Amino acid sequence: MLDGACAQLGVDERTGQLVQGTYPSALDVRWDGEAAGGDALRREWFGLATAEMLNPDRGLFIHGADKLTLRPNPDSATTAGADHLTYFALLGRIAGLALYHREPLNASWPTAFFKVAFGYSITVEDVEDPILYTSLKATLNGTPEYLESLCRTFVFEAEEADYMHSGAAKRRRSIELKPGGGEIDVTAENVGEYVELFAKQSLVGDYYHQAAAFRSGLAVFFDDGLLATLRTCCTVADVSLLLCGAPEIDVDDWKQNTRYHPPEFGTSNQVRWFWAFVHSMTAAERSRLLCFCTGSMRPPATGFISLMGYHGREDVRFTIASIHGAEAGRLPTASACFNKLNLPTYATEMVLKAKLNKALMEAEGFNEGAVAV
Repeated sequence: MLDGACAQLGVDERTGQLVQGTYPSALDVRWDGEAAGGDALRREWFGLATAEMLNPDRGLFIHGADKLTLRPNPDSATTAGADHLTYFALLGRIAGLALYHREPLNASWPTAFFKVAFGYSITVEDVEDPILYTSLKATLNGTPEYLESLCRTFVFEAEEADYMHSGAAKRRRSIELKPGGGEIDVTAENVGEYVELFAKQSLVGDYYHQAAAFRSGLAVFFDDGLLATLRTCCTVADVSLLLCGAPEIDVDDWKQNTRYHPPEFGTSNQVRWFWAFVHSMTAAERSRLLCFCTGSMRPPATGFISLMGYHGREDVRFTIASIHGAEAGRLPTASACFNKLNLPTYATEMVLKAKLNKALMEAEGFNEGAVAV
């Protein structure tokens, strides 16, 4: 999936740096051996390329402590190879293109990762470990006497994997939080700086280079001036929503922003059965259905009213179209560039569920004959 992507998107495969003279432009995707074209193919490529890089088996990302997010793997140089930073830069470039096209990526990253990527300051309030958070707050609010009793300097004691000695899974390493930090005592005058640097190191210190490479991929879309503007008008949560879309599919919002062809089809048993089935689906099944119909696993940040249509049109709502006269054995099809599900007329709710399930599980590629009906 990623073969040739660096060359096409202007990322140097050796260094991970952007190739000089590359600028944002529309991304057009075609699948080898298929006649299809359009925006849905780009959305599908975004999803497949992102999934390949986020797959923990590839070694670039690992599951966070909450098991819901993926964070850069601190040991990606060992697990993914010497060119690991190239892939983070490529992912940043893909993220920039996704924002450029206003199409969400199916990704879940921790707040600290977004903060580094988009230049937000990391504070003690970002620390998720309750024990560390309590300790840092106590340090921040400690009296001069309390700070003196701690005997701390601007040093962070880190544990990291030791690949050189068998049987020793971890080794400790002292990291200075600022130049000469080992000789600087923590006092009432500098405790604020110490806590901020400590929090940053604890959250992103072990994968800072990976996050910085991701940020370099974004650089062609977001220079320092634009990033500064973004930080004044958007919170980190806003940026996450813009880039990754809504993490959950709101079926009621989906239904409210759906059109029907013909309009009277909206009151049919077929449509009633369809929405009942969608309500009964798991989150993963709904994402698969949305991808089948639109090419994207997630809805936009502002909901289904903002689904992107053909060539960036914003007035192409999700549509369920009735296929009259279709043979009983025909499966549902989709015109994904137009956010349209083509639904044959089935005799019972059970048959509709079975046919839709089969279409979702076996959907792959483009059928020239399907669009001719």
